[in-house]
Amino acid sequence: MPVTSDHGVLQAQVFDRQVPDPSVYAGRVGFVWGALKAAQPDGVLASSYVTAFRNAPARQFTPEWFKTNHPDWIEYTADRITPAWEFNNQVYTPIDISNPAVRQWYITNLLDPAIAAGFKVIAVDNIGVRNDFKVSGHYDANGAWVQQFGTDPKDPAWVGDVLDWLRFLRDYLHSRGVAVAFNLTFNGSLHDEFQDKSPEYIAALDEMIDISDIWLNEQGFTVHRVENVTDDEWQLMFDLLRRHRCKPAVILNKLPTDYWYESTPAQRQWVVANYFLYRESPTMLESTGRKDYAAFNEIPEMTADLGPAITPPVHRGPTLWTRLYRDGLAVVNPTSTHPAQLSLPAGTWTDLHGTQYTGNITIPANTGLVLKKN
Repeated sequence: MPVTSDHGVLQAQVFDRQVPDPSVYAGRVGFVWGALKAAQPDGVLASSYVTAFRNAPARQFTPEWFKTNHPDWIEYTADRITPAWEFNNQVYTPIDISNPAVRQWYITNLLDPAIAAGFKVIAVDNIGVRNDFKVSGHYDANGAWVQQFGTDPKDPAWVGDVLDWLRFLRDYLHSRGVAVAFNLTFNGSLHDEFQDKSPEYIAALDEMIDISDIWLNEQGFTVHRVENVTDDEWQLMFDLLRRHRCKPAVILNKLPTDYWYESTPAQRQWVVANYFLYRESPTMLESTGRKDYAAFNEIPEMTADLGPAITPPVHRGPTLWTRLYRDGLAVVNPTSTHPAQLSLPAGTWTDLHGTQYTGNITIPANTGLVLKKN
C-alpha cells in the first residue's frame, strides 16, 4: 500500500506519460495510478493499467482477432450486431468477463505480464457500476444468442456479474501478493446521461469500493465544468468519501480549464479545502486541467500543510462545514446560493493566497478556505 501521512496533502499521479523525470515526485507523490514502469523513486508505489471489461492496453488483440479466434467472447448490444463499445472506442473489444476462459485469458495476457514486470498493484479502469454501454449478451460457440442483461442499466444481473468479477480479480491478485486499485467513479455529480443518485446505485458502488484495496474516484468536487460540485451533489460525494475514509483512495479533481494554472486560485483552494475537510491518512489527491492530465502539476495550493487533524469534520448551521487542524482550519460552504457566517478562534488567520481573516467573517456560497493560524 502507499505510504500514508496524517498531515499535508498526499498527492497521487494519475497516469505518468507526460512525466519525463519522476524525481519531481519527491516528498509529494505516494502513488502512481497507471504507471509506465514499475520502478519509481523511493516512497512511490506504481500500478499497472488494465481495463475492466475490455482488452486494453493489449492492442495486439484487435476486434478482428476476437472475431476470428473467440467470437463467443464478444459482448453485443441489444441489436445483436453492434459490439458494446465503451465510449465508442472501437480499438478494444468488450468481452464476457463471466466466462472462465475469458478470465484465464485476461490473467495470462494482462495481469501476469504486469506482475512479471515488477508491479505490486494493478490499476483496473472503467469499472461500470451501471451497464451504461448497454451490454446485452453474446453468441455461444454454436452461434446461438445468449441473453445476459436487460435494458435497465442497474439490472441486478449486471451488478452481480461485476461484483463477482471484481472479487475474482482481487482474490487472484492477492494470491500473487499484488493489490488492486479500482476506478470506481461516483457519477452523482455529473450533469449527463450517466448521472445516478439512486440508493441502489450508491449501495452497489459502496460494495464495489469495499472489494478494492485502493480506489480511484475521478469526480471529486470539480468536474470539467466552471461551477464546483455543490448542494445535494456535494453532500452525496462528501458522505461517500467519509464512509470509506479508512480506504486508501485517490480523489481526482478535474479543473474546467485546459491547464491547471488557468483555473482560478479560488477554485484551486476549493479543491484543497475539501480535501482537508474529508481526508484521513490514506487519502490522496490529484488535480489537473484538460490538457495536463498525466503530467506532474506543480499546483502551489497542494503544498499546504495544517499539521494533524484535531477534530473530524463539523457541520455548522445550515450549510457551513469546518475541520480544525493543529495549525489551521479547513472551511467549506458547499451551497450554491447562501453565504454563511463563521466566528474564527482568536488570532489572525491567513488563507492559501495571503488574505487575512479575523473575528466574524462571511463565507460566500461555493467557497472553500484553507486557513493557517499566524
